[in-house]
Amino acid sequence: MATLIVVGLIVIFAIWRSLDYARGPSVTVTEPINGSSISTESIIIKGVVERAKNMLLNGNEINIDEKGDFSETVIVFPGINLITLTAKDQFGRSAIQTITLVGNSMSNDRDNMDSATTTKDTSISNNNSSTTTP
Repeated sequence: MATLIVVGLIVIFAIWRSLDYARGPSVTVTEPINGSSISTESIIIKGVVERAKNMLLNGNEINIDEKGDFSETVIVFPGINLITLTAKDQFGRSAIQTITLVGNSMSNDRDNMDSATTTKDTSISNNNSSTTTP
């Protein structure tokens, strides 16, 4: 009877341990939040991957540490930026996490402000020249 209990516990333990492999890899992005508006030219994508052999960011392999943490800098372009993270396990299964970032480049805002200021200055000088006619 004791042997049967021990064998049963070993089987239960083996099943419990193999569930992680049966579930496949998973990807969780911790920073930035999906849909974030980004005002810098680059940002660090951070997160954790579980049960994965390798990790891809937009098709390029990135490093994951022994805990499954990853951190990678990406360039943020003005407008919509799609970031795709793919984790693959030793059995060829994959998990995909896609986040969308909205790039609001500060340099574009400065360019727009400069052109608006130039237009305003031109219109003021035009008004002054029209009012100073003899």
